[in-house]
Amino acid sequence: MKKITLFIGHRGTLVDYDENTLEAFDIAIKSGANCIELDVRRTKDRKLIVFHDNSLSRTTNGKGLLKFLTFNDVKNLKTIIRNQKIPLLEESLDYITDKMQAIIHVKDDRIEKEIFDLIDKKGVLKNCTISGRDYNKLNRYKKTFKPIKTCFNMTKGRGLNLKEFIEKGQRKKLKNIPDMINLRSDLISNQFIKVCHINDIKSLAWGFMGYKQPLQVINSLIDNQIDGILFDDYHNLKIIRGN
Repeated sequence: MKKITLFIGHRGTLVDYDENTLEAFDIAIKSGANCIELDVRRTKDRKLIVFHDNSLSRTTNGKGLLKFLTFNDVKNLKTIIRNQKIPLLEESLDYITDKMQAIIHVKDDRIEKEIFDLIDKKGVLKNCTISGRDYNKLNRYKKTFKPIKTCFNMTKGRGLNLKEFIEKGQRKKLKNIPDMINLRSDLISNQFIKVCHINDIKSLAWGFMGYKQPLQVINSLIDNQIDGILFDDYHNLKIIRGN
């Protein structure tokens, strides 16, 4: 079995701990992650926070849309499972990037320059990959903010669909190439992985919560030479890493 190179904690973990918190990142790291995927949004007063949804209700004891709230409105809120705080991107980078890689999913429009400026200021460019659903935007990022690495989230992406990627990629006709492509596990074929490798793109798989036996799916993808797994469950990460 080929060993994958990227063991990624998806929002840290989605099980037992609150996603996108320092505690979730910590348990993923202790379970064997060598990369953390996290989501970034901006508050009304332009603070970059690590948060997935555009509203507070699913994961915290607060309510409302983030774009209408200041950081003061959210800094004292607690997450619903383990009463954790919503972290700033800066403190998350401080926690993660001295240990390993971070994949930063840009969730709001027009916040990328602020993210890049922060990454540059902290000197952690080599440990960060910018992730998003807009293929053309990611290409612009690579041209404007060299040498930033990018990850295209193809499942719900815009600008390049899976069929086009297979057709153009197998003939090496892709005009612009991200460093990684992230695709939902049930859409991944051997052909997709092969085309990624032909074009020197790392293939990543996500979405394992709905399976009765997720470890079987994960091991099958590893057998088929996937480059990275976004682990929803830190228990599975431990098992695959043999911890």
